[in-house]
Amino acid sequence: MSLTKTVGFVAVTTLAIGGAAFGAEQNNDLQAQIAELQAQVAQLKGGQWLTEQRAAEIRGIVTDVLADSETRSSLQGASGSGYNGGFFLSSADGNFSMKINVLEQIRYTYNNQEVDNGSGALTENVSGFENKRTRLSFGGNMVDSTWSYKLGYYLGYSNSNEDFGAGELSDASVSKDMGNGMSLTVGQFKLPFSAEYGMDVGHLQFNDYSVVTTSMGTGYGQGLMLGYNADAFRAGIAYVNALNTVNEDWGNVQADNWAFTGRAEFKFSGDWAQFNDGQSWKGEGMGAKVGAGFAAADSNTADSTPTRFTIDGTVDFGGANLTAAYYMSDADDGSADQNGFTIAGGVFVTDDFEVALRYENASDVFADDFSTLEVGGNWYVSKNAAKVGLALGYALDTIAADVPNSTGWLDSNGDDGQWYLQAQLSFNF
Repeated sequence: MSLTKTVGFVAVTTLAIGGAAFGAEQNNDLQAQIAELQAQVAQLKGGQWLTEQRAAEIRGIVTDVLADSETRSSLQGASGSGYNGGFFLSSADGNFSMKINVLEQIRYTYNNQEVDNGSGALTENVSGFENKRTRLSFGGNMVDSTWSYKLGYYLGYSNSNEDFGAGELSDASVSKDMGNGMSLTVGQFKLPFSAEYGMDVGHLQFNDYSVVTTSMGTGYGQGLMLGYNADAFRAGIAYVNALNTVNEDWGNVQADNWAFTGRAEFKFSGDWAQFNDGQSWKGEGMGAKVGAGFAAADSNTADSTPTRFTIDGTVDFGGANLTAAYYMSDADDGSADQNGFTIAGGVFVTDDFEVALRYENASDVFADDFSTLEVGGNWYVSKNAAKVGLALGYALDTIAADVPNSTGWLDSNGDDGQWYLQAQLSFNF
């Protein structure tokens, strides 16, 4: 072998051995890194990295982020102007705001009964249109989010069941949120007593409040109201000049020295907001609550302290509901106690059409016993914002002259069997 070939052979052999050694070293390093990574993966799979402390930290971060986004979206919706359950205006910081709402109800009623019109003739059929309610409402907060106000004014009103009428103020109050669920309201407001009358008239299941509820309730008053609201319990108590008294100065209510009303409710399931409507919408969760109200008033002129009491219950089934209420009134003058009750319910047969039924009964409230049945059908164009209500009412007893005719009843002149057919178009936006 020549010298050149010998040197080449040695060089090639040396490179081969060195390359093999270098490759082995690299392979060892790679295997070590893989082993380390496998150990870390095994540790992650075992969950050892997610300690309780770190989990708590992560939950805290997520909560903070959600709270911050909620605040930002709230500020975006509150500032400026727009529509959100009403037309609103608001300052940039949200400390001053105003929401404007309109209620318009146009009604047609056909009544069949026999009435002596004074000339000896009998009028069997009476019908006509009426502008039942045209209301303008304002509400919002002032100074900061803990101060709120409410104003309600009826531009048009045709209702013998309540003490205010067309061109009169209904609500005029200011409230302070004192924290821990407590609030204080001053002014003119709906008194805490019954569940049905506690709902806004634009959110009812029927065209109007029941006769028993309005006749045996407490209506509105002027004074102070203390409220408490918790997750499963809420209550309110009011001190006012007199029951069912609005828009009067203090000198005109001296006949009544004082009046108290109070109501307490316990919720078994659901949320409070769903009970603001008389309906149980399809897809809404199950809800159930019971409530009771009490009222007492001192009368200087009659030297008596009349009292009133009510107890009621509501169950929402998500597409159907059932309500019942009992009322009792003691005039404290030796006369018989007044008693009344209502039972009502409804079922959605489609997503936007509901059938409803209501029975009312009262004894010693009017000149004659009162017993009526009402069947209704409601077409909700946009829930309570736009709806058409139909009702057929039938009187099981005579309708006395002192029964309020706001729902469709007229003096039946001693005859039973009176009935009415009614249609109402209601906008509440």
